[in-house]
Amino acid sequence: MTARMDGSFIEYVDFIDIVQETLETAPRALFEKLVRFLLNRFHEQEVALQRLALEIDEMHTLPVDDLDEFYDTTLQAVDDIKLFKKRLEPLKTKDRLFDELYMQADKLQSALVHYMDRMGQLEVRLLQEKRHSA
Repeated sequence: MTARMDGSFIEYVDFIDIVQETLETAPRALFEKLVRFLLNRFHEQEVALQRLALEIDEMHTLPVDDLDEFYDTTLQAVDDIKLFKKRLEPLKTKDRLFDELYMQADKLQSALVHYMDRMGQLEVRLLQEKRHSA
């Protein structure tokens, strides 16, 4: 998982080091802005995934061309979030914003798993419909 910053990309896990250094060396307001940036990005992604999961009930075709690639990419994102949370774990007690970030990352991970599950349900439903119509 990457965050876009100033036209380039930075790994979210690396972002933890930047935020932690900011907490220790920069004004509090800068630290809060950086963490709020991540919180907002994770929340936006969580809401988008929840919306997509709800839309699956109305779908009659798969919204992706390659299911294997979809599953691989989604599982990689889940693994990235797990790594991010692992890096955040010792920082949760250091500042409440780290704890909020950990909880939001957990929500994003759950939303990804739920969306992947719903995509699997759609795949099964479409296969059953195809079998019944044949």
